[in-house]
Amino acid sequence: MRKCLGEMKNTFYFNTCGQVNTEKTLQLAIQRARKLKIKKLVVASETGLSALKAAEMLQKTGIDLIVVTSAAGNAIKNTAMGNLKIGIADKRIYEKLVQNDAQIVRGTDPLHNIGAALECRGIPTIATLARICLGMISSGTSVCVTATMMATDNGLLKEGEETVAVAGSWVGLDTAIVIRAANSVNFLANNASIEIREVICKPRKPTHSWPVNQKDWVGNLEPYKKFTQ
Repeated sequence: MRKCLGEMKNTFYFNTCGQVNTEKTLQLAIQRARKLKIKKLVVASETGLSALKAAEMLQKTGIDLIVVTSAAGNAIKNTAMGNLKIGIADKRIYEKLVQNDAQIVRGTDPLHNIGAALECRGIPTIATLARICLGMISSGTSVCVTATMMATDNGLLKEGEETVAVAGSWVGLDTAIVIRAANSVNFLANNASIEIREVICKPRKPTHSWPVNQKDWVGNLEPYKKFTQ
């Protein structure tokens, strides 16, 4: 009897990018994690709202929650809502996540650190190219990769460990992947690099305008307005 060459697995394609896909993304991510017996879910969350939803849905699943966010005190300036405070700035949300046994990583995106000042002046770096290439799958894919590296750098994942990572386009979640963990210093290494092993879900059209165009980005921005300056 010939050895099986592989297996058929589903990928869910969202019609649009956006926060509207958050619950479905988490549902699909948790289903795949349970099927693969993966015990850790990495969630990229800047305000903590997506992380709280993940904590709620992970109850009694036996899957640990790792929340990855930006360094404290940062803000995304000039958004459609104003300057959005990131890094889970709301202490009540942070404490509630801790109470729900979430492990939280605050730090700088390894693809947007030492070269950030150059990029602001329009000078591309290797990190710029890496984000552009990952963005061809979806902007959430790029964030999934960096969040996984940040969690590994902080010791919450081991290099080579398989995990499920979820992220989104702007706010909310719309992308989930199965990924092999690696430290950020090994991003381009031959034998210890990050590996995207399965795409669980993503927007079919990965590009979107700043979320004021409800045709290619759909979601409710109202809950996020309280985090603006």
